[in-house]
Amino acid sequence: MSPVWHPSGELADRIGLLVIAYGAFKFSNWMWLAARVPGRSALLANLVIQYLAFGCFCLLVALALRRPMPQWLKGMRTHRLLWASPVIGVIAMLVVGAGIGRAVADNHLLIDDANAMAVCGARAISTGGDPYQVDEIPCLLSLKLSPLLATPYRSGPLASVKVYPTPAQILAAANSPDHGGQRLFSPLGKPPLDPLAAVPVAGAAAPIRALWTLLPIAVLLGVVLTVAGPLWPAAGGLLLLSYFLNGSAVNFAANGNAEAFAYVLLALSVIFLRRPWLSAICLGLAIGSNQLAWFFLPGYVLLCWDDGRWRQRILGVGATLLVAVVPLVVRYPDSLLAVYNSLRAHTFPLGSGPSELVLARFWSGPPRIVWLLATGLAIAAIFLWGMSSSKWRVGAAVLTLAAFWLSWRSLDEYLAQIPLLTLVLILVMFGHGRADSGQLNRDMVEDSGGPGGPPARRALPAG
Repeated sequence: MSPVWHPSGELADRIGLLVIAYGAFKFSNWMWLAARVPGRSALLANLVIQYLAFGCFCLLVALALRRPMPQWLKGMRTHRLLWASPVIGVIAMLVVGAGIGRAVADNHLLIDDANAMAVCGARAISTGGDPYQVDEIPCLLSLKLSPLLATPYRSGPLASVKVYPTPAQILAAANSPDHGGQRLFSPLGKPPLDPLAAVPVAGAAAPIRALWTLLPIAVLLGVVLTVAGPLWPAAGGLLLLSYFLNGSAVNFAANGNAEAFAYVLLALSVIFLRRPWLSAICLGLAIGSNQLAWFFLPGYVLLCWDDGRWRQRILGVGATLLVAVVPLVVRYPDSLLAVYNSLRAHTFPLGSGPSELVLARFWSGPPRIVWLLATGLAIAAIFLWGMSSSKWRVGAAVLTLAAFWLSWRSLDEYLAQIPLLTLVLILVMFGHGRADSGQLNRDMVEDSGGPGGPPARRALPAG
């Protein structure tokens, strides 16, 4: 199908709105001003801009997924942002491809400690060991990485540190013996499918690992291009451009991070919503790979609310966990405790959101439990908002993850999946011109066997 060079209509308007949301998200965690203007005033101004940008991002996502789309928003004709999408799509492919290719060829990959622990965990699996018994500092050293990448715990020599340890403090802790059996740094804290995904390349060099983790992105790109129909240049270009959003699936995959598998599976569970078994299998695999999928469950419930078919979905998730995850939990009995401990560990604040004020010493902040409660209450509030309003339900579903902005550790990867999920939701929920309420009502009539037929559960709009 040839691309639409001058796309119009509601679907194009929604994607155009997402283009603007991408820009807002980029500014929501970008220290562009503080990096250029010295002084605490510039830093504070930068943080205020970030917070405003994140608020705008959430609003744009909610509007892009509202059903029906407001008339005043249609009047803005944001589809005009897509008129050059075929050209932009080609440019995005070339620029992103060149950037990834250069980083892979030169081995200039941005590797974090979770990435490293997945590799070391995979190596342990390959040699018959327990991935949850691998210590972080020896893992980093075995990969010729700096101990500064490690996630420190507020214990031992770091127990009295108030904000975040300095490099000197981290190195001193890394070279110190264990204090009373306390862990000073984070072990593997991801579900067992995370290190398992890295087993095929456990012994390979970092560039080979990056090529491996890019494979699920290639699959996702093919699916997105197919689902997008004639708007494939815009959809594909946006997916590729998420490479420039820190923590996104594409960004992680390009750096060899196995978490990309989980994020792609999460996106596929949304794309295949109307195929409950396939959607549930993808969701189950994502749950077995990354904790973020656990916290997306309220959003997934909202997405499936109109369609139902809960029996297939619950059985699909349960069977997937039983087959793919439970044997690994039996094989590695420390896994459940390790994952639980990673959620409750005494870590230091890190990420975007209000925690940045603590890191910048503008505010001491409340106790850690207050941050956790605020995040949980925000997830509950967004879920109830979606339950109470069918117009905003789809937007609320994906914005459940936005609650992590309030978290003690609001890391990039927690929030960077929102643009990806928004993109696939726009294509699935509003594709092919069936997003308007009139079409939804016609679907209800058709599914009930006609105007006089028995009532039926409302069908999802076709994607």
